[in-house]
Amino acid sequence: MPRKAPPFDERYIPEPMSGCFLWLDGVGATGYGYLRHRGKMWRAHRVSWILHRGEIPKDMGVLHKCDTPSCVNPDHLYLGTQKENSADRERKGRGVYVRGENVGNAKLTEAQVLAIRSDTRSESSIMKDYDISSPHVSRIRKRQSWKHI
Repeated sequence: MPRKAPPFDERYIPEPMSGCFLWLDGVGATGYGYLRHRGKMWRAHRVSWILHRGEIPKDMGVLHKCDTPSCVNPDHLYLGTQKENSADRERKGRGVYVRGENVGNAKLTEAQVLAIRSDTRSESSIMKDYDISSPHVSRIRKRQSWKHI
C-alpha cells in the first residue's frame, strides 16, 4: 500500500530573511518543487496557488515575485501570461539565449548569412555552395531565420 503524502504545509519551510516558503519535497533540476496532485505531477507553486487562491485560469501561469523557483508562499505568487513571464525574466536579466553561429550545431557564420542574403543566384546554387537546404536559403533571405542580423 502506497504511503500517504504529508499535508502540503508540512512539505516546506519558511525562510525568515526572504519570506519564501521553500519546498522541501521533490525538487527538479530547475529548482521547482513537484508533487502529485489530482492524480498527476504538478509544480508545487501551482498547487500552492490553487490551495490558497483558487483555480488557475486557462492560459495563465503562476509566476514568482521573488524569483525563487522552490518558493510556494502564496504572497510571493501572482497570475500572469507566458508573455508577461518572459518580459519579467528579460527585465530582470535572466534570459540567456544563444543564437546565430553560437548555436552548437550552426552550419553558417554571420558573414555567410549576409553573403547569402546579397547573393542573386538561385537557391539551388547557394544551397550547394553552403551545404544547406533550399528551404533554409529561403528562410535566410526572407529573414525568417537569422533575424538578429
